[in-house]
Amino acid sequence: MNQAGNSTLGMVLMVLLMGGLTLQATRTRLAQDMVLVADEQHYHQDFWQAAGALQWGTVQHWPHSQGWQCQDWAAEKWRSCLLRMEGDNGLLQGHGTERELALWHWVSIQGNQLKPRAQGWIDYCPLADAALCQAATGI
Repeated sequence: MNQAGNSTLGMVLMVLLMGGLTLQATRTRLAQDMVLVADEQHYHQDFWQAAGALQWGTVQHWPHSQGWQCQDWAAEKWRSCLLRMEGDNGLLQGHGTERELALWHWVSIQGNQLKPRAQGWIDYCPLADAALCQAATGI
């Protein structure tokens, strides 16, 4: 009779121990996943900041000048930069001023207006000289 009580008590302790280990493993995994969720959230914020800046840049008036020219919208913390190229071609870049992610779009320049090219959107700098791309972003 004494042995039956000890085995029951031993099983209860075993179940409690296994439950505690399971909870600890779940808590550790949850902490790791929270970091991944935060990273994903920051990426989405960066992406939409850059997409907004890129779209905003397409409706701005751009003066005729060589090299990169940038315009900032302080209220939204957006920056759009335009690189005029040969002919009526240009490369528009947009990013949030406090963000690292930048988006790019090939455009046609008609006077002071930009017309985004179909299939011209790209998520990395398409120029062969990476230093030229970094001059626009400042990052």
